[in-house]
Amino acid sequence: MGRIVAIGGGDLSAGETLPIDRYIVSLARSENPRLLFIPTASHDSAGYIERFRAAYTPLGCVVDTLCLYGEESDDGIRRKVLTADIIYVGGGNTEAMMELWRSRSVDRYLRQAYRAGTVLSGLSAGSICWFIAGHSDSEFIAGADKPAYKWVRGLGFLPFLHCPHYNEPERQGFDAFFAGQAADAVALENNTAFVELDGEYFVIRSDPSARAVLLSWDGHAVQKRELSGEKDCCFARGANEEPHR
Repeated sequence: MGRIVAIGGGDLSAGETLPIDRYIVSLARSENPRLLFIPTASHDSAGYIERFRAAYTPLGCVVDTLCLYGEESDDGIRRKVLTADIIYVGGGNTEAMMELWRSRSVDRYLRQAYRAGTVLSGLSAGSICWFIAGHSDSEFIAGADKPAYKWVRGLGFLPFLHCPHYNEPERQGFDAFFAGQAADAVALENNTAFVELDGEYFVIRSDPSARAVLLSWDGHAVQKRELSGEKDCCFARGANEEPHR
């Protein structure tokens, strides 16, 4: 089984997710883990890369970056992904990121890394990517005409649907959006993370008041249950199906 820390949101530069960031580093069980930052969803934003380095270098990480909008070779992509101790995926346009990943075989290499026990992590788009599919604002980021929230397919390592930023006003329609789905959904507020650790699922927080909610469809209505911070293996696994919309 793998090791995933999917963060619902939060300001990395302001230190809002710092306890979660420290936990991610601790999972590598290395004094100076090799961390690969993948900023595809932000179109390899140079400012984002610098902010990320400033946050994770003090935690003892040797930070490298995978820039897919540059001239990275196929061999270079494979080597970087498969030699990292930790992989962290940044936020931004989830749909564009997943399309580019699939065109460059990043999805395939990440699957190999997951099976090998590499620590996989990320925030927002970097959280959605580990689930079956996520509630995405990609059309808004891309400046689409009449944008709407949509399901964007992820890698399916975590067998649930997903909504990041669940506490933000723009995500308040997620419960209705989710209705009728066969797979359960994990909705995360900012400053909380959903963790898979060797087959067990649980929630960690950098803000004690942040919530994580499991949503299920019982055939008539959406049922919701808050997930505690304790290891919780009792809730149903997702149906591992694509969303209906």
